[in-house]
Amino acid sequence: MSEILNGPSISKHDKPEKIIFMLHGYGDNAANFLHLANPIDQDEWKALYVAMNAPNYITGNLMGYQWFDLYPNGIYISEAGPKEFEKITNEINDAINKIVNTMEEYCKSLNLSFADCILMGFSQGGMMTFEVGNFLNKQLAGLVILSGRIMKNYPIKNKILKQIPIFISHGEKDEVIPVKSFYDSKGYLSTNKCNFESHVLPLDGHNISPEAITLLQNFIKKIL
Repeated sequence: MSEILNGPSISKHDKPEKIIFMLHGYGDNAANFLHLANPIDQDEWKALYVAMNAPNYITGNLMGYQWFDLYPNGIYISEAGPKEFEKITNEINDAINKIVNTMEEYCKSLNLSFADCILMGFSQGGMMTFEVGNFLNKQLAGLVILSGRIMKNYPIKNKILKQIPIFISHGEKDEVIPVKSFYDSKGYLSTNKCNFESHVLPLDGHNISPEAITLLQNFIKKIL
């Protein structure tokens, strides 16, 4: 059996018609990130919210998980060499496969397709969101990148990815992932002619504010 990720889910509906998958940030966990479901939910979406725990614990943090290591072999990612990047790449690919397996299991159980699903991530989870969308080569309802960034710099060959509605937002005062990463990601999406909307929130840091939630709700209303 394909390995899937654990984590809680929540829905107000006995038979959900849409699934919103949620990928937490570095050092966080699925249960904590699932709290975002309540403020963004709208009854008419008839959605199931599924939060996944990243595959790997952070050493010394029993409640915190990571999608990939920021300190491979004890070296900070910005100073990493070929061996460290190979380790990171393997971790990302492993996480992608497990995320996709989890999505497939939920879709199968509810008789839904990937086109009925939104994949949403915050920070490192936002980075993984785009990675999964690029890997899938299947139509999703949407991708949501909150205070994250896109880790690619080469042309997108996945034609389906270019059609998927993408939401990307970032706090101008973000000190964890500086807003420059947002503008780089926005430029990348524009250069590759992706279907996206982008928002810089002048008062926000590395967080999800009420303003960001309102913008996200408006986006979801358009695509579901």
